[in-house]
Amino acid sequence: MNYILKNANLFDGTNNNDIQENMCVVVENGKIKSIKPSSEEIQEDYEIIDLQGKYLLPGLINLHAHLFGTGKPSKSLGGGTMQKLLVKFIHTPLGKPVIDSMVTKHITSALNSGVTTIRSSGDFCFSDVRIRDKINSGEIIGPRLIVPGPAITCVGGHGDGTFAISNDDPNTLADYVKSHKEKGVDYIKICVTGGVMDAKKKGEPGEVKMTLEQTKAVCDMAHKFGLKVASHTESSKGIEVALDGGVDTVEHGSFLDENLVQKFKDNNSAFIVTTSPALPLAKLSPSITKLNEMCVYNSNVILDGMVNGAMDALKNNITVGLGTDASCPLVTPYDMWREVYYFAKFYGVSNAFAIHTATLVNAQILGIDNITGSIEVGKEADLIVVKENPIEDLKALRDVDMVMVGGKLIDSPKYERNEQIDEWLNSLINMKLKYGAMKN
Repeated sequence: MNYILKNANLFDGTNNNDIQENMCVVVENGKIKSIKPSSEEIQEDYEIIDLQGKYLLPGLINLHAHLFGTGKPSKSLGGGTMQKLLVKFIHTPLGKPVIDSMVTKHITSALNSGVTTIRSSGDFCFSDVRIRDKINSGEIIGPRLIVPGPAITCVGGHGDGTFAISNDDPNTLADYVKSHKEKGVDYIKICVTGGVMDAKKKGEPGEVKMTLEQTKAVCDMAHKFGLKVASHTESSKGIEVALDGGVDTVEHGSFLDENLVQKFKDNNSAFIVTTSPALPLAKLSPSITKLNEMCVYNSNVILDGMVNGAMDALKNNITVGLGTDASCPLVTPYDMWREVYYFAKFYGVSNAFAIHTATLVNAQILGIDNITGSIEVGKEADLIVVKENPIEDLKALRDVDMVMVGGKLIDSPKYERNEQIDEWLNSLINMKLKYGAMKN
């Protein structure tokens, strides 16, 4: 279908903070054909959608999401017999259709909540690749997926035995990249450091796992094939290894010093913020998160490092992107709006810049800003409509009236919410933290 979206209050996602009132966007063959005032005559005989003053924005882009989980807290996420049984089942012929079904439900919820592009961040058995191919073939409607397949790490690294494959030999790790490329991945995900759940010491959630040699072997092979590399990295020492090895994006991040700032600039690497799991795991009761005392302490270390590191990155003109880390405890598929909200609340940026980051900046990090990320002539019609002005209140993004992805219209999008998780997370909305970025 071709559409005329008229009487829209337009925020185009570029670094222009203004809302353009009473605008008309013409969509033809899945792309934006023209943008003009609604008062001008429109010649095309297309389906007309009168937005009646609602707000039209680019679809949100989630740079970091695992696609296999619901966000419900579970002790099995921390390891143990239950986790081993679940992983074993997923790798069976019966398990793969189950995980594919879960991934499909996840990406459908994300799309209906206003996310039109997702970069998945490590999933089981190449389920993300299979679902991407179904979307691209038109078998199912979903967001644009940028996929890595299983993450790659060393033995005992983050995700080893679950969503990652591992080896200690640099040549074997490089061979994994070749194999991933043959299976059709879009980029490579590695895990240079550990995380909260697998930390062995209080205060060291980002213990360096992969060596510089291992990291460089993966990055060199990936870059040879034209693939970018993202690294799970939750400590300053880990960031140094990751950047020296050649990664393109540092996921989660930590404190930066002058040396690390310069390495980011030299590499033209980006810092990807994922506040959505760190905040609730650090600040909600352990009775909710199911974390032990050490994990709670380490969650606060991660949150502190990430916020301060990203603020320093912004001050030094290092590109900062946004992702939710969906599938982590208390991170649902449909809550990208919270990540945008947290970015403005805790990192000292304006609401307009937060939306600009979640759209065009994220597209630039992915190298697809010529395709999506803003409402401009010639780009894919990846659009969302909300009733209230998100520049005045980012909470307007949590209720999306309409979604369009590649020109495919989803009118009155719906998805299943977890009311209990929503209630817990809503209790954090007005939380005041100690960071210098706080304006409220």
